Amino acid sequence: MLEKIISQGLKATGRRMTRTRKAVLSLLERTHEPLSASEIFAQLQEDQVAIDLVTVYRTVNVLKDLGLVAQLDLHHEGQSRYELKEGRKHHHHIRCQVCGKIVDLLLCPLKKLTKLIEERTKFVVGDHTLEFTGFCPQCQ
Repeated sequence: MLEKIISQGLKATGRRMTRTRKAVLSLLERTHEPLSASEIFAQLQEDQVAIDLVTVYRTVNVLKDLGLVAQLDLHHEGQSRYELKEGRKHHHHIRCQVCGKIVDLLLCPLKKLTKLIEERTKFVVGDHTLEFTGFCPQCQ
């Protein structure tokens, strides 16, 4: 089902579902945390998908530009991570400061603050990011 929705989105912009796009999307669909391009590359290598790191970067950028993948730039990492957007609500993340594990926080506590910011600044807030860090149960 998800592949069909994504494939239709690609076709609407004159692109097609390539083997590499399908492999990256499939990996992101079955992964429970955002992955860096090098992690995507390593996992696809393990899955015996013939792909190089440059193609991974190109693929996630195309998917990001199409609004299918979200790019996360976590403050302490210095690298981007990617996760599937389709079928997911706006959310934030918490990252373990020791092992780097990332967990989705399926909520956004900033709705009232966003409204207040809009009222005070007359801006229309388009997006925001909020990052939490701490210690996961295994690293405490």
